[in-house]
Amino acid sequence: MKLDRLDTRILAVLQEDGRLPLQDVGEAVGLSASQCGRRLRRLEEAGLVSGYAALLDPVAFGFDVTAFVTVTLAQHGEVPAARFHRAIERLPNILECWAVTGEGDYLLRVVATNLKSFSDVLMHDLLALPEVANVKSNIALDRVKQTTALPLSTT
Repeated sequence: MKLDRLDTRILAVLQEDGRLPLQDVGEAVGLSASQCGRRLRRLEEAGLVSGYAALLDPVAFGFDVTAFVTVTLAQHGEVPAARFHRAIERLPNILECWAVTGEGDYLLRVVATNLKSFSDVLMHDLLALPEVANVKSNIALDRVKQTTALPLSTT
């Protein structure tokens, strides 16, 4: 789908605040609320907007530990990967799971309330999976940058 300047501006405004009423989005981009709504509906139907969500602060909910865990599978192939994927879906402390190149097969973003609970996730959840051969973890010390906004060109 080809985006014009107004589509890109609508998306940029919504990335900053997805709760803005269509009237405000329209004003920000120079369209009426109904024109803006039609364009946004078309963008959603095309799959360019995958959803809307409230972004919660993990620390405010007691998740003081964020870790990035590299997982190496014991065996490769579709069946072991599918079993691993299903297992990961059931683990709520794992917020993201990416298949990657380089060292390891997957990179996970994990949250935990403290180091003991993170250790429990590693020992009782991840290393207990028969598909997992090895894990390496990096504990995040400080978040330098985090955004959900894609770098859209609005010019």
